[in-house]
Amino acid sequence: MNVTLKLPDELCKAARHLAVDESKSLSAWVAEIVEKEIAKSGADKRKPKTWMDAFSGDENDPYLDRDFPLEDRKAGKVTEFNFDD
Repeated sequence: MNVTLKLPDELCKAARHLAVDESKSLSAWVAEIVEKEIAKSGADKRKPKTWMDAFSGDENDPYLDRDFPLEDRKAGKVTEFNFDD
């Protein structure tokens, strides 16, 4: 996503020099700082980062400890699940 930021000239020059010192573009350098600040604030914990995180639930999740018995796939049987319990 492209974003336009208005920064004072001196601030922009200083930031560009710091980015060059780290062999990064100004955009990559600013993005890294924003990521660090988000991580410090805990705001990144609002969204799961992986599928496993998204579906793992927490200790209050009623589906977390549910057992879904599966028949042998080669038997050709269809197993139905009831999620209304």
